[in-house]
Amino acid sequence: MLDKLGGTFAPRPSTGPHSLKECIPLCLLLTKKLQYAENSKEISIILNDKQIKINGRVRIDKKFPVGFMDVLEILKTKESFRLLYNTNKKFLLHRITDEENNIKLCKVVNKATLSGDIPHIYTDDGSTFRYVDPSIKVGDTIKLDLSSRKVIDFISFGIGKTAFITKGKNLGCVGTIFQIDEKEGICDTIHLKDSAGRTFLTQKSNVFVIGDENNVLISLPEEKGVKISEYEKSNLRYGELIERNEGEEEESISEENNEMEEEE
Repeated sequence: MLDKLGGTFAPRPSTGPHSLKECIPLCLLLTKKLQYAENSKEISIILNDKQIKINGRVRIDKKFPVGFMDVLEILKTKESFRLLYNTNKKFLLHRITDEENNIKLCKVVNKATLSGDIPHIYTDDGSTFRYVDPSIKVGDTIKLDLSSRKVIDFISFGIGKTAFITKGKNLGCVGTIFQIDEKEGICDTIHLKDSAGRTFLTQKSNVFVIGDENNVLISLPEEKGVKISEYEKSNLRYGELIERNEGEEEESISEENNEMEEEE
């Protein structure tokens, strides 16, 4: 993402809801992804004018960490984006509608019952929610209303669910879970199939459920999380290779020779 002559060091994200390896500073999104600013001065003008919201809250820290599933809203241009991964394992700003920019999905990473028998859940972005549905388990995904900061729905983890891969060699892929291999002492293995029919495996910790097979709660990029091979990329860019039989090749060569003789 950084230019060859853009400097020696990249901006380091501030301490926040995402780990260092799983986030990108807000200033890079404004300069490299959206290209709304060219230097630090222009970034400061935009942020100090309180034009940028992350997950419904105004942010003025140019190094604020933005991570997977975060919603970025630009008030002046009335644009909204969700930060996802593409199949090339890079961050992708996916444009979303005004109806969707008030929704965020969070993965439940821990659950506890504290004093007073009050149920608590902890999500992957560092948030804590109390008085939630007791049937929510670790590994499930909650649907969060950003305006009220309340859990309005949840998606249980299991077979038949559509999931986004957030780590590993299949990072950015989307598929439907069709098999779960539970193993004691080690991570469970999850089998998924994408919309193109390709099957792949990953660990349970890498899976982020985003809906049922026919009802995904968020919009997806144009590629729909389908990973294609280098051969398929070449075909899309240059066209498919036409295979000829030996007889067809001999006929084409003889025709070329006849044309050359006629010209002579």
